[in-house]
Amino acid sequence: MTNTQTHIDRRTALLPTRCPYTFQIMGENTDLPCQTNPERYPLPDGWAGTGTLTFAMAGARASGKSLYIAVVVKLLEQLVENNGFVFEPADDPTRDIYREQFEEPLFEQMGLPAPTSTGENEGAYQNQPLIFRIGTHLRTDVNGERVYQPINVVIRDVAGEDFAQDHFPNMRERMRFFRFADEIIFMFDPVRVPEINNLLEGAIPSLPKLDTHDTEDPATVLSNLLSLIEPGDDPLIALMLAKFDTMQELAKVDQADMYYGSEDKVNWQRVMNNFGAGFRRESGDVSQPYSLPNGELLHHEVLSLLRCLDAMAFLNRLNEPGRRLRYRCFAVSALGTPPETGSSVSRSGIAPFRCLDPFRYVLAQWGLLNGDPTDPGALG
Repeated sequence: MTNTQTHIDRRTALLPTRCPYTFQIMGENTDLPCQTNPERYPLPDGWAGTGTLTFAMAGARASGKSLYIAVVVKLLEQLVENNGFVFEPADDPTRDIYREQFEEPLFEQMGLPAPTSTGENEGAYQNQPLIFRIGTHLRTDVNGERVYQPINVVIRDVAGEDFAQDHFPNMRERMRFFRFADEIIFMFDPVRVPEINNLLEGAIPSLPKLDTHDTEDPATVLSNLLSLIEPGDDPLIALMLAKFDTMQELAKVDQADMYYGSEDKVNWQRVMNNFGAGFRRESGDVSQPYSLPNGELLHHEVLSLLRCLDAMAFLNRLNEPGRRLRYRCFAVSALGTPPETGSSVSRSGIAPFRCLDPFRYVLAQWGLLNGDPTDPGALG
């Protein structure tokens, strides 16, 4: 076998076929639920040989996971179609769940999706993966031959309360799929930070009150999540500063009395009024290639914001000595502006900010949907 055959470029290589329930790679010798119990864990038609990219959602309760899923699926559809491919649900459960739980509440009723119920309920919709086809792409097999491969994106969500200390032990086994995800999207809600909550009090009508006895605080959720990952596992962790529209509201908060800040205080008005920062700019259009340098800049900027938010407990867990964890930082807003009430979208409409970045980062690693209109994999 030649070097060309043994060192296939990941950007053109065939993607593995994974079980959409466990996220594990499927093969002739594997013994996965979708193979041993197909009636309970059915696969979409024509699943064999397809490529699979898997995304697992995590975060504390009310961090905005359901809202993010509702919006990012619409944006994925735009991305796929702008690159010359067809985007569609891969099976009826995906079509029905997305429409009933996400699309209708947000885009038709202009309300917020209902909170995700615990996965301990057998009928909980999030126990069913959301599977979307993103087109048939030209790839390279192990023999160096160019072949067409249908590719799917799979999204699985978990209720924030299932990561709480009183639920997690019972849910741990059901969450093993996190180990095998291509990307774990962890949503950090800045409103959970007391200083930010206090500064925004009165400025945002829907601002929640903090619970000092919360058993599912973000640090606990992240700690439990990381305990699932075993040596040898290699998921990418997308540490996402969610509801970034609330952070942008800090630009309007009057902190003129501490313009330059102090050693122990951050002048958030000044920080968020820095319009030259990457976190104040939208990422590239869906018809343009994803900019890795732009993503690198944003990663370091969000790291700095997290340090200012006293989120060192998060970063220390991710940088624990002797443990190799890959992570990237992102800043997103599903709505673009805070809700007018606890359950209603602003009358100004929905204007997502950087929601596709965590997905485009992974897609770019595989050379997929990267804004090249001459992509020979675009069938149509």
